[in-house]
Amino acid sequence: MSRIQQEIIELKNMLLQMSSLTEEAVRSAVQAWQRYDHELAKRVIDNDEEIDKLDLEVDNLVIKTLALQQPMARDLRFLTAAQQISAQLERVGDHSVNIAKQVHSLMEGDEIRSCPAPGLNEMAGIAIQMLADSINSFVYEDPNLAKEVINRDSEVDGLYSEVVQAEIESMSRDRSSVKCGVYHIILALNVERIADLATNIAEEVIFLVEGRVVKHTGIKTTKEEKCEIPTTTHRPDPLESLENHAKTVHECLATAAKAIKTYIDREHINFVELFDQVSDLEHKADMIKRNVRAHLPKGIIMPIDKFELFFYLNEQDAIAGTAETMLEWLTYKHPEISPKIKEGIYNLMEKCLETSKNLPQLLHAANIYFKSGDEDVRNHVKDGIRAIREKEHDADVLEHELKRNLFNDDSLDPVSLLYLLRLVDLIGSSADHAENAVDILRSMIAR
Repeated sequence: MSRIQQEIIELKNMLLQMSSLTEEAVRSAVQAWQRYDHELAKRVIDNDEEIDKLDLEVDNLVIKTLALQQPMARDLRFLTAAQQISAQLERVGDHSVNIAKQVHSLMEGDEIRSCPAPGLNEMAGIAIQMLADSINSFVYEDPNLAKEVINRDSEVDGLYSEVVQAEIESMSRDRSSVKCGVYHIILALNVERIADLATNIAEEVIFLVEGRVVKHTGIKTTKEEKCEIPTTTHRPDPLESLENHAKTVHECLATAAKAIKTYIDREHINFVELFDQVSDLEHKADMIKRNVRAHLPKGIIMPIDKFELFFYLNEQDAIAGTAETMLEWLTYKHPEISPKIKEGIYNLMEKCLETSKNLPQLLHAANIYFKSGDEDVRNHVKDGIRAIREKEHDADVLEHELKRNLFNDDSLDPVSLLYLLRLVDLIGSSADHAENAVDILRSMIAR
């Protein structure tokens, strides 16, 4: 590998580290303002020094490489784009600090705390997504994603005008709201500038990939491009993939519940058919899991920690694995089961199903929160997590009751007793994995 390629790789890593810190700074600053969180705001201000330091390191390495390696063509474009992207990210960090500093002022008096700003919240959500998409367009070298970012800038500009106009009208009607209005306008200005800087980064990506300067000319389509049939490569959002995985996992567990009933009712043919369906669904869930892990490139910007995503995915996937394991266990023996024990198994299975049933909706809401930062959505997710925890507790109660009934069933020989106790453990563990998954989700939304 040539020296210039080594330095380009080093620059890429520095930019990805810088972009991750910057994106976290923006999200944290917005959340500090939305939650009136003084400590979170202070953390944003303190961490800005690290972003500034990386900006200087990128700048120095670019100048050194330009002077000593004399790059040409694409390498030259990358170096100039890297320097510009670094500068934009540093300025995004500065605007995050500006937002964080306003939190101290916003906390001075209850009249500020009671001032709603729906348009400002919407602006912040779009700007955060634009920043993440602009960095991801750099990671993927995707000019189409960059163009989407550029096109969204006018949306933020429109919201900015609406927020400013609304605050001016509010201040004109009520002089007591002047302080609140001024702070909101300052916040809106910083959010609008973050969207502009995300747009600048997207423009640099187009320059890097296509060699076109669109900063002042805008996005123009050539005659050749107009004649081509547009093709779009859809890259699944990892969080959307988690939601699809959750749907498959629940379907797998629900099918296993039907299979258990046919087993107990001694419907052998139906049991075999359902067992095959469970195996197929477990394999489908496993393929979704592998796809998420395999197609998550280094440096992609997400609002959650990648390791937490993988831990969550493992726990959710374990539900499907448990469903297949419990059916495999059933094939080893077929003891006589009393009506009371049958009812206990059915009730436990139904309660465990309730813990996985709402996982897709919960992930969908969490994805909305990660993109928008909406506190109402966050609270909705927290309520959903608590509900699943309560259902898991109810499943534990049913599991312990069923085990007591098994020990008190004199008709069971020791081998059958141990066999059914193991089956009950497997059924109950599906709810345990669901609870473990939402505990990790709770950690994700707490960042």
